[in-house]
Amino acid sequence: MVIERSSGLHLVLCLAACLVTIRAAHAQSTDLEAIAESVARYETVLAADPLVDDGSQIIEVQRLLPLLPETVAQLVLVSDSVHLTTDTRDAILGWWRTQDPLPASEVNERMMEHVRRVEYALKHYVCITCPVGYDARGEIYVRYGAPERITRIVFDDPLLIDAIYQPGVAVSPGDFPENEFWRYLNIDRDAYFLFVQDGKPYRLGDTYDLLPIALRSGLGQGGRGLVKSRMVLAAMRSIYRQLALEHYHFGSRFNEVDRWLAAHEGPGRLQSRDVTENAKIIAGANLLTQGERPEAMEFDQDLGQPAHIFAQGMITNARIEDDQAAYQKEILLPPSTSDVLSPLRTLPLGIRYARFLEPDGTTTTEIYWHPEPGGLIAPGHGSEPVYFVQIYAAQERADHTLRHSSSDAIRIQIPSFDEPTTIPVQTIRVTGDTGLYHLALQWDQYGINAEELGPRLQVTSRRIDSLRSLDASGFALEMSDLKPIVYTESGAPMPWPHNWVTPDMRFGLDFEIYHLTYGAQDATSYTVTYEVAPERRRTSSTSVEYEGQSRMEGIEVAVDIGRRTGKIQIRVRVRDEVSGLEVSRLLNVEMR
Repeated sequence: MVIERSSGLHLVLCLAACLVTIRAAHAQSTDLEAIAESVARYETVLAADPLVDDGSQIIEVQRLLPLLPETVAQLVLVSDSVHLTTDTRDAILGWWRTQDPLPASEVNERMMEHVRRVEYALKHYVCITCPVGYDARGEIYVRYGAPERITRIVFDDPLLIDAIYQPGVAVSPGDFPENEFWRYLNIDRDAYFLFVQDGKPYRLGDTYDLLPIALRSGLGQGGRGLVKSRMVLAAMRSIYRQLALEHYHFGSRFNEVDRWLAAHEGPGRLQSRDVTENAKIIAGANLLTQGERPEAMEFDQDLGQPAHIFAQGMITNARIEDDQAAYQKEILLPPSTSDVLSPLRTLPLGIRYARFLEPDGTTTTEIYWHPEPGGLIAPGHGSEPVYFVQIYAAQERADHTLRHSSSDAIRIQIPSFDEPTTIPVQTIRVTGDTGLYHLALQWDQYGINAEELGPRLQVTSRRIDSLRSLDASGFALEMSDLKPIVYTESGAPMPWPHNWVTPDMRFGLDFEIYHLTYGAQDATSYTVTYEVAPERRRTSSTSVEYEGQSRMEGIEVAVDIGRRTGKIQIRVRVRDEVSGLEVSRLLNVEMR
């Protein structure tokens, strides 16, 4: 295998990456120039001085609030109102920079996607009375993009129409609210969004909101109250019958209501029911709920309840279940999702980093990377004789503004298809950091067509946020991060960036200790303790005492982590026996 570094390829590779990215991110857009102008306007509005805002900045931040992490949202919201200062503006701009999925490109594809989603929401879910210009459907669209499924609960079922046309209660199919039921199966199969429009803009609601206002009160045991109770149950059956086909959550509810109505309907009504369709829904609900449906005995007890008692109980239980589902949704769903990278195949890499202190007081970060086994072969593509991999690394200041960036490219030549399609472990070194800093990394893999750059086969990006430079004061004991290593057949140590090891590997650690204190005879004395904690097993610990002549010491050591499969936590503690100060670092690996 031959690996050549080809830094002169950077411009060609960058242009190719940008072109592929733009095409993928805007496959749905027919006017790239228009979206670029929209993004430019958006950036200008966000970056403006809040003191001279004409209201546009406030509106854009309001649209962004559901997407922001709590740490940033807390800075923006004051007494539940958006309050912008230069500091909060800068925090929002910094957050946007962290959202860039492909830092090597010249554009923030996630911001482009957000602007495109907002424009779509303003066009298709417009709401002139809403502060952001679109209704609740627009907010969910901006957060998660287009749903995989949109259905509507309709109220044209002959059984329902027959049931609601009752003397003394003025209810018609037109009294049921407009609604939409959205699902994002690619995000979470349990989550759903039910929107209702009941004289106001579309809002998030629950199944109770699907009932006409006239049927939400006045349920009783006689006369008009009894008629209303039966109408409510007929409406529930129609609603849950349709929802049960969309989500298993509603299957047991349909079963309960349908069984009660079947037991209390007259013979003529029973003959008109679609038994085949009901059986299909009941069977599906039984399969999907997997034991969640109440036992038959409980059903039998419910069947004897009067209509108003049963209806009130169903309403109460449904509202409790809907509230629980909404709570779970808040926990399970992320604030937003992006489809920018979905058209791109992911280059599977093992990636680790370690920080080291330099004599000038700055921190150097080494990033070790290596393809996972078979990772260079893109799905749908065979192994190729030559690959190019472009590597991009950006160093960001505390506010996520760019401090320095670098690019490199390696040419990988596979001499024989009999050899493993992989490369030696690679290292990226970024230097000169102080204080709080962040790293943005990207790898792009290309094929070669007739000695020309081929299509981008795979890509991966990684952010390493909120890194702290190592303490350079000299007054506190400090140590580098733990650099995992494995030993080659020749006994040479090699950085190991993967989160896994195998029993046949000889595993070790490499690290440095800084600011040791001189004792008697200008010598240092320190103890290093190695703790290995396998998952569900007892921790083993070994301590080694050292003496030296330098305030900085480097240690390379082989560590026995056993051979049993499972997760392993390795902690290294260093104690300065002269000053009494201690410092420790942690590393996690998995034995396969």
